[in-house]
Amino acid sequence: MNKLIHPKPRHSVLNWAREIACFLLIACTLSVGLAAEKKSSPVSEADVESAGLTCDVSTLSYQVALLDRLHVTLPGGDIKLFQVSQEGVIDLEGEKTPVKGMNRDDFLALAKKRYPGAKKIYLEEFRPNRISVLGEVFHQLNSELADGPMRVMDAIAAANGFTPLANQRRVKLVRQNAGRVEVYELDLRQMMKGEGMKQNLLLRPGDVITVPRNFL
Repeated sequence: MNKLIHPKPRHSVLNWAREIACFLLIACTLSVGLAAEKKSSPVSEADVESAGLTCDVSTLSYQVALLDRLHVTLPGGDIKLFQVSQEGVIDLEGEKTPVKGMNRDDFLALAKKRYPGAKKIYLEEFRPNRISVLGEVFHQLNSELADGPMRVMDAIAAANGFTPLANQRRVKLVRQNAGRVEVYELDLRQMMKGEGMKQNLLLRPGDVITVPRNFL
């Protein structure tokens, strides 16, 4: 007796093909979406806190420096400005006093004694519009920020890059503000690979970048 051979239903093969095509389409769409998201993600200063940086913070008693300015608001509302000279002396209307290196509190006490009725007295720290790059770079840098915004890697490039002895993984960024000192540890080797770009901080006046020597 001849056996009847039943052909495989074509719809099962077609369904299988459709499922494969659908899977490939979804995978391709997800891949393109992730790539676009990665490309468009900005490196913003708001992300700095979550960038995983090591930051040591210390507070020092601020000492009066050259070109610092004293603001005095008189009882009538008039404001007087006095600036510490290049010689470290401040002239409070004929009363010249050496103040360079003086503790902030002592300096303000001196001003309050001179203007006992003042409504407000405060010290404005002078911050030169300069940044410095020191240590294991080919050219020690002390540069003005007059040409526009500069980031950490821009400063390293302006210093002609790292020497062969540089420890690129433990670069220090020192930032000072009225006695508050912040020290960030940056892995610039990681950044040179295109990773961890949130560490490429926007520099501020007075910032100092120090590249240590690799002793390993």
